[in-house]
Amino acid sequence: MIKINRIIFNPKILKTNIRGSTLIVVIIIIAILSTVLLGTMSAVLASLNQSTSIYQKSATGYGAESAAEEFLYYFNQLLEAAKDIAYDYYYKADGTLENTSPGRVRLLLGDESYEPGKILDDLRHGRITQDVAKDKVYKGMEAIIKDEVSRFMNDVGSDASVKVESLPLMEFKKISDLVQLWIKPHYEGLTGYKFDGITVNAWSGATGSSLPDGYTIYIDVSKTRAVTSSDKEVKRTLRLDFKILSSSPNSLESVISIGTTTLASSIFNLFDYALYTNGNFVANVNFTIIGGNVHTGGDLQSHGGLQTDINNIVVMGELSLGVNGNPQVREDNVKVNNVTYIRSNLRRTGVGDRNISLQMGITYVGGNAELYGRGRYEFDELYCDGDVIVKGSIANAVDVVIKKIGVIRGALRIQDQGTVTIKSGAVVYCDSIQFLNNPTTLVIENGATIVTRMPPDYSRIVNSGGIINVAPSIPYPPLPQIISDIRNFNFPNSTSIPSITPHDSVPPASIDSAADISKSPPQVVVIGENCDAGEIEVEVRNRLASMGVSPVPSPLQLHVFARNNITISVGTRILNGQLIALGNTLNINSSGGSPFDGVILIYGSPSSLIQNQVTNSTGYVPPVTISSRRDTIQSGTLYRVVRRSIVVK
Repeated sequence: MIKINRIIFNPKILKTNIRGSTLIVVIIIIAILSTVLLGTMSAVLASLNQSTSIYQKSATGYGAESAAEEFLYYFNQLLEAAKDIAYDYYYKADGTLENTSPGRVRLLLGDESYEPGKILDDLRHGRITQDVAKDKVYKGMEAIIKDEVSRFMNDVGSDASVKVESLPLMEFKKISDLVQLWIKPHYEGLTGYKFDGITVNAWSGATGSSLPDGYTIYIDVSKTRAVTSSDKEVKRTLRLDFKILSSSPNSLESVISIGTTTLASSIFNLFDYALYTNGNFVANVNFTIIGGNVHTGGDLQSHGGLQTDINNIVVMGELSLGVNGNPQVREDNVKVNNVTYIRSNLRRTGVGDRNISLQMGITYVGGNAELYGRGRYEFDELYCDGDVIVKGSIANAVDVVIKKIGVIRGALRIQDQGTVTIKSGAVVYCDSIQFLNNPTTLVIENGATIVTRMPPDYSRIVNSGGIINVAPSIPYPPLPQIISDIRNFNFPNSTSIPSITPHDSVPPASIDSAADISKSPPQVVVIGENCDAGEIEVEVRNRLASMGVSPVPSPLQLHVFARNNITISVGTRILNGQLIALGNTLNINSSGGSPFDGVILIYGSPSSLIQNQVTNSTGYVPPVTISSRRDTIQSGTLYRVVRRSIVVK
């Protein structure tokens, strides 16, 4: 029998009084939640305040950047104005170099040679090269620009000024005026930031110069913090370091080229010629020309002993260099610094055992170049539409040197002790290379290249590390632009100007004249339809006497300008000045002494008074040059920011 024992629980045992306990728990939970909530709100408010502070500081930094950009905009405008002043100092309106030396650059750099008139004179007389002239013009313009900027930044006041479109009547020539009268109110009204000012520190100039190369500026801006209850301001100072005319693609560049040098502008300007005729010209023995340019409308023939050191020569016929065996005739020494243009042939003729020295810059020969005899021919650049023939003899060697480029559309023929050397870095193109008789040599220096359309005789070539390229169909490089310009230019002739009617009271009545006795030596110009020796002598004497100058001073710079022809006698005296005959005859006769004494013609640049007299009497005005000074300026800014940073938190 199974017994089941019951256990009976008393409900009172489990019964509890929960009224007080529940209240305590609720209070504890509320307290905990309140604490968490207050901590969270505090953290959120702190984060918001911090974020606002960061925003204010960042925004103020952006405000400083904005102020810097506005300043740099006007600073570049200042540089552009200074650049215009520099160009006006060095260039005429037509793009050619000024022939005056006002003295500002001499004071800035302590050297007269940087003045435009001195540079032009040195170029015309071959005392400096084209590259040296370019460097001097650049440094002179750079000095003017830096001086203008320095005067503006130092608050002295510059000739260069800043203009604002909305204030058309105002020009700012000091940085304080620009900042206080325009940048500050314009910036604050536009952005809501406070513009506190600009501090300027100039860099030290280049060696030997007090002109600053650049500047460090500090731009201070601020903004009132809006979230906090205080009026505390958030300030930012932006530092900018920038260099003026740095060597970058945007820097100022002076190009001495068509608009500014004897290389091209003077080729088209009669005032830059020592000798000009539209016919043939025969140079008697031991004839010398120094400086300026030479032009002949036909052949130019020398009887031997020719000496030249000129800038450019244009021969619309054949250039024939005769060689004379008479020991009283000097050996030929021909130097053309810039451009030689020969429409027909370049030839050397006569006795082959006399030496010749020929130095040419850019040379164009429309026919054959027959480089014969004994001596040395040097070309920077040689362009020949025909054959180049280099020929010595059994007893005499001849050397031809090409320094930069040669384009020979015919054959390069070397014979009879002839040697052609292609210098390192040079490139020569030709149709073929021919060797005739021994010994003959083609020397290709290390780094030089020759391109020919036909395979050469390699046994005659001394290759010292150069390249020989045989390419039957390779095209020839184009001619330099200056050669094409000369080919297409209509050089003045007797039909280019109207008939000249003399009108001055100084006899003889057939010609006019003017004198500039303020120059040293005095300058006299004689102008007429035709000018001959006797009339020129009388006119010069009477013109100077009418001005109280007697006797005729020596030396005298004489400019003769004839619509047609000139015949002049100079004896053995040196002739300074110019001989310009727009007709077909220009004769220079020796009136005394030995014919072997020779005549020396030295180019003298006509003063503005002389040029104006020619223009007034003949109507001749030099053509506008092919390029202008504005073509020598690269667009963009004339400064470079080296670094920029916020330096105050």
